[in-house]
Amino acid sequence: MSEWGVPSVQAVVKVGDTVSDIREGRNAGVRSLGVLEGSSVMGITQAAYETLSAEKKQAALDRARQMFLEAGADDVLLNIEQLPAWIQAND
Repeated sequence: MSEWGVPSVQAVVKVGDTVSDIREGRNAGVRSLGVLEGSSVMGITQAAYETLSAEKKQAALDRARQMFLEAGADDVLLNIEQLPAWIQAND
């Protein structure tokens, strides 16, 4: 980290779409974020997700969000496009 000018582990964020990603970040002592859309945690393909009703999509997102939080995620993003705003808000 020092080679890249990163002052501490508090300045590092591990972003992932699996429970293992979240656990890796927690074990490393860095903030960990889960990403819902496209996540294998949802247990369905993107094509199958897109065919779901709004109610079923929300239920799948809620289940995946809970799994990330139970694994120790500091926060959960709907998609990776939300990451820059999250970093700015939490820097």
